[in-house]
Order: sequence, then structure tokens, then C-alpha cells
Amino acid sequence: MKSRLSKGKYWIYGIGVSYFIMDQLFNQWLPYYYLPPKEETGLSPLLPAGLITLALVLSRFIDAVSDPLVGYLSDKTNSKWGKRTPFIALGGIPLGFTMVLFFFPVKMTTMTTFISLTIVGGLFFIFYTMVGGPYNALIPDITNSKEERLDLSTVQSVFRLVFTAVAMVLPGLLIPLLGGDNTEKGLRLTIILLSIIAVLGIYICIFFLDEKNISNNKITESVKFKESSKYILKKDIVIYFAAFFFFFVGFNLLRGMINYYVVSIMQKPKGIITLISVILFGSAALCFPITNKLSKKYSYKKVIIVDIIILILGGSGLLFIDSQNSLLAYVLFFICGTGLSGAAFIFPQAMISEIAVSISGRHKVSVEGLLFGIQGFFLKMAFLVQQAIQLNVLVIGSEKDSEGLKYATSQGIYAAIAISLAFFVLSLFFYLLKKEKEDSEL
Repeated sequence: MKSRLSKGKYWIYGIGVSYFIMDQLFNQWLPYYYLPPKEETGLSPLLPAGLITLALVLSRFIDAVSDPLVGYLSDKTNSKWGKRTPFIALGGIPLGFTMVLFFFPVKMTTMTTFISLTIVGGLFFIFYTMVGGPYNALIPDITNSKEERLDLSTVQSVFRLVFTAVAMVLPGLLIPLLGGDNTEKGLRLTIILLSIIAVLGIYICIFFLDEKNISNNKITESVKFKESSKYILKKDIVIYFAAFFFFFVGFNLLRGMINYYVVSIMQKPKGIITLISVILFGSAALCFPITNKLSKKYSYKKVIIVDIIILILGGSGLLFIDSQNSLLAYVLFFICGTGLSGAAFIFPQAMISEIAVSISGRHKVSVEGLLFGIQGFFLKMAFLVQQAIQLNVLVIGSEKDSEGLKYATSQGIYAAIAISLAFFVLSLFFYLLKKEKEDSEL
């Protein structure tokens, strides 16, 4: 067995999750750009909510098979650079480029804008898969124990939180700085700058991690795509993916509401988005060491159930906030952040890594990439469901403007948060059904 990973390799691996900057920009700023709230005077709606939803649905269909397919192909790859590195290298630059293209749509007609969003969305998700799936599959590839996998997942979570915070915090500062009174100009320059940072992190990781030399080189055999189903379609794995999917629909809805919540519900300037983001993700960061230690003492299941209950309690309080008692919102977002520590950051990679290692150890087959690919597929489906709900629920009670388009309303924002809580409850239900041990009966 190889010696433990050096501290340097932990940090280099963590830097590679910089692609999450683009994940957050997509989730938070794409809806805001295409369907701004009425209080945002610097932007106008570009498409009706229904067409935005349809564009994202079509782009997801384009990408529907890429997650498990890329994972499967990376399991079978054996290049001089390793299994996962070639895919990450090929996808990094195009991923950053397509992120920028989202904010330079063709605006000649409604139809050209719709087609532009659909095509760019499809390409973005394909390149995201090429980077994210193989990157996460490195966890079981380069570690040799559950403790190492938990620690590497924790380090990745620290960096993921940092990069998510960068994407949530800096735009509120950079948009007025770079654009002045021109919100669109400021947003576009901000997207370009942050996308460059994200791409640089991806290539720093693959150039300095040296996957080929630190891989644990387990003796496994490749299986045909259809044959892999007998290892993956186990009851406990299906339950895990259901719980994972419902949680991330709820989480994406909650974080996707922050911009709208600050501007419309709390009636604060956009700069407060930065403060709320720091509180939400800062409290999650404070709990990382606690979550790591608890996870070594108790099962992942026990800790994640507590996390989701905390999220439900904190999120429920947000339904009772308005401009008169908005100070309470800061406390509630702090509470929500403590629940995100394990459920949103550490456990998704740690739990699927244990499942992958268990299957590999028992059956001597390589399905790590495929499992992470399937998890990526459900994560993207969660984004799709979130966007479909968010874009259509946000305009509840809105009247059409002179061009026939609707704006986000406070009524719609409250409704979206209530729906996010319902998805957290569904996730909790499925996690309660899951067996205690991550590798049980696999």
C-alpha cells in the first residue's frame, strides 16, 4: 500500500475544484441575467420564463448521456497521464469559454436568444461533465483508506466552499466597480474574470497533481457499459442517489434565491448579497472540522440527517422574514450554513467514494468514474428541476410588462423557498431509508 498522500497533494487536488466558480455563477447569475427582478433597473428580461426553462431542458437532453459515458470511458482509459487527467485537460478551456458565452446571447429576436441559450447550455454541460466527473473520480483513485477519502473530500469541500464564496461574494463588489451604472457591462466583465480564475485552477491541479504516479493502481478489470448495471442498480445505491437528488434540488433552490431574497424580501442593496453569502458559507466552513471529526466517530448517515434537519429549521424561518424584521435573516442564513457543511460539501464525494471502493474491492471491477458520472447526472438533473421550478414560480403574481414579459415577485420568492424545504424533507426521508454503512450489501 502506498504511503499517505502528502499535504501538498491534498491542497493541489483541492485547487482543481475551482470549476465550481462557474457552477455558482450559472446557478446564481444566469437566472438573474435572463429574468431579473423588477427592482433591478440595470437589466431587462431577455426571455419569458417558459422559454428559459425549455432552453435549459433541451440543453440537458443534449448532455443527458455524457455524465455516465464520460465516467465509463475514463474508467477504461489508461494513458501516460492517467485515467482522469486527459478528460479534465480537454474540457477545462471550453468550459470557461461557454460560461462567458451565456452572458453574450444573440439578442436579435426572442427566437435567436432562445436558440443561443440552448446551444451554449448544451456545450457548457458537456464540458462541465468532462471536468467534474473525472476530477471527483480521482478521490478513490489516489487514496487508500476511508480516512484518507474523508480527509480528501473535506479538503475538496474547503476549496469548493472558497470558490463558491468567491463566485457569490465578488460579483456584488465587482459589478458596480467594473460597470458603474451599466449593470450588464459589469456583470459580463465579472463573469470573464472569474471564469479565467476557474480555468487556471483546473490546469494547476492536473499539471501538479501527477495522477499517474500517485494513483493507487488497484488491480481491476473494465466491464461493458451494460454489465456495469448489475453492480450499480443495488437498492441502497438507488436510495442514496434519490436522497442526493432531492437534497440538491432543495439546496440549489435555496442558494438560487439569495439574490432575489436580498433585493425583494429584505429590500437591501445588492452589496448585502455579499454579506449574506459570507454568512451562509462561512458558517459551513466553521463546521467542516466538526463534521470531519463526527464522521470518523459516527456513520455518515447519522451526521447528514442532523444536517438536513438543521437546514429545514433554518429555511423555515426565512418564510417569516420581511423588510421590517430582516435582521433575523442573517441569523437564519447562519443556521442554514451549519447544515450545509456535510450534506452539501463533504458527504457527496465521501459517500460515493466508499460505494465505489466497496464495489471495486469486492468484484475487482473499475466503476469509480461511472458512479461519479451517474452522481453528476443526478446533480445536473437537480439543477434542471431547480431552474424549471425557480423560473416559473418566481413570476407568481407578476403582471406582464409592455413587452409581455414578467418579473420576479416576493410571492414567488417565498413559494420557491417553501418548495426547497419540501425537497429537503424528501431527501431526509430517503436518507432515513439508507443503511448505516456506506458499503453495505454492495
